[in-house]
Amino acid sequence: MNKWKVAFFTLLALIVVSFGSLYVKATAPTNVSTELKAPTTKAPTLDVTMNRAQVNALSANYLNRFLKNSRIKYRFVVGAKYATVIGTTKVLGAKVQFAMNFVPEKTDAGNILLRAKGLSVGRLNLPLKFVLAYVKKNYDLPKWVSINQKKQTILLDLNRYSQHQSVRYTAQKLNMQAGKFVFRITIPKGDK
Repeated sequence: MNKWKVAFFTLLALIVVSFGSLYVKATAPTNVSTELKAPTTKAPTLDVTMNRAQVNALSANYLNRFLKNSRIKYRFVVGAKYATVIGTTKVLGAKVQFAMNFVPEKTDAGNILLRAKGLSVGRLNLPLKFVLAYVKKNYDLPKWVSINQKKQTILLDLNRYSQHQSVRYTAQKLNMQAGKFVFRITIPKGDK
């Protein structure tokens, strides 16, 4: 038997097994955390209105600190129509840029739900469910961020984020067209 044929079929088998195992791991069901409700309190509140540039600056500040020692870097940018996660990752040893578009919505509990609307990974056209499952399993995400690949959503649970903070944050209004975002800051009453 020709040694080149053996090498070819061995390499082909390795590639098929690698992609098969990646597919199985990425599409396996995962636990979806439940959304925390905003605490009901009569504590003093303050509404903060932000524009796109301010939300992007806040996001960049948080992600720079959160990803400081991470090997994977990404950005979260709010544009005129979509909120977009932009970053780079390695696919088969090559650096590839990715961008995932979301439409943000305010939940009844004052959190932010990002509905996936589009994805580009280099020039590849990959299913959103597959990519969200891959990100969920392989990326370092904050505990207050949960991905549901079946519904193609990401929940930014502000109530969970502020659970152990000295102040509480909730989303009040998200208007992408006008570029106006209102968040409520609640200052719990201290012990007397």
